[in-house]
Amino acid sequence: MRIEALFVDASHESGEGLPTQVLSDIDAVINGGHKTFRYMLFTGLLAAVTDRRLHPRCLQAQAQVEGSFDARSLCQHVVVPFEKTFLRGRLGASGEPYANKPARFAMIELSNNVRKGPDAATLRRLYDVLEFVRIASDDIRTKAFCYALRLILLRPPNAATVLAAAPVIASHLDHERFFDFLGAHTGGVSAVATLAAYFRTFFIKATRVDVHPANESGTSSREVGDIDLVLAGGKRYAVEVKDKPFSDIDVQHACERTLSAGVRKLMFALGIAAERSRFHEGALVETWAEKGLELTFLKIQDVLGMALCIVDGEGRRDFANGIYRALAEMNAPDSVMETFKHTFKEGI
Repeated sequence: MRIEALFVDASHESGEGLPTQVLSDIDAVINGGHKTFRYMLFTGLLAAVTDRRLHPRCLQAQAQVEGSFDARSLCQHVVVPFEKTFLRGRLGASGEPYANKPARFAMIELSNNVRKGPDAATLRRLYDVLEFVRIASDDIRTKAFCYALRLILLRPPNAATVLAAAPVIASHLDHERFFDFLGAHTGGVSAVATLAAYFRTFFIKATRVDVHPANESGTSSREVGDIDLVLAGGKRYAVEVKDKPFSDIDVQHACERTLSAGVRKLMFALGIAAERSRFHEGALVETWAEKGLELTFLKIQDVLGMALCIVDGEGRRDFANGIYRALAEMNAPDSVMETFKHTFKEGI
């Protein structure tokens, strides 16, 4: 297999001969905080060294460009297994790398709709590298791929590969640390992890708590919400977590998805940043009850405050480690893992 044949060469690749800007762009994408772009770069470079006819910026086979191919399939069937066997999750340990929004276009284009700021800058770097290799010689393509792989090998293993780790060792954690992490700007990831840890620490012991990869909930037929509770007897309780402004339309979509999955219980959990537009929660509860769905609303900060009042120092330490493990299971972005470590730094 081409990717395995280049694996040994990668450890010695310095990137000599590549333009300085290309080296800088590869480094920025590989060591940036957005794992989807990291997968897209590695997959595009792999396509470039596998077959010159493939267009490295292509994402979908139906793209109107010569050399179009299904990048998602290449990533799923080659890159993901390779990462599990050789890389210990250093790309991000994602099971569905192309399920996230940046990879849902036909091509990697500068006009693709991504978040402004760092994401837009990373998209430009990704575009420039793959456009460079598209017209480069085979030797230069190989050098760029091996250089990227070397940088990946220098990254630490993903936290998901060391789930048994318990980084927080102190037992004198105050309330503020937990609320600071819950309220951090993580796109809702911290809210999901905190609530998942709460369920596992304080909920019914017979309940299984399934937390799903960040930005990938609902991609599997077995997944309904951001968190799925499997109750005794196999009954399921879906939990949808919102940590940004939302409306009754968002609630409606979550309810419809839950019912279509055959689940009859839905908890709409609200993070600190969740602000709802004007609607009456009670009316929605009654409306969906008539359709056979038990809908409840919950403020995460309320249950977090109650939990922290109940537990002692060791309990808070275990709770914090539960949040960490949930983040690892979710394949949380590196930036969120760093936020966790910074927030609880005195106990790590």
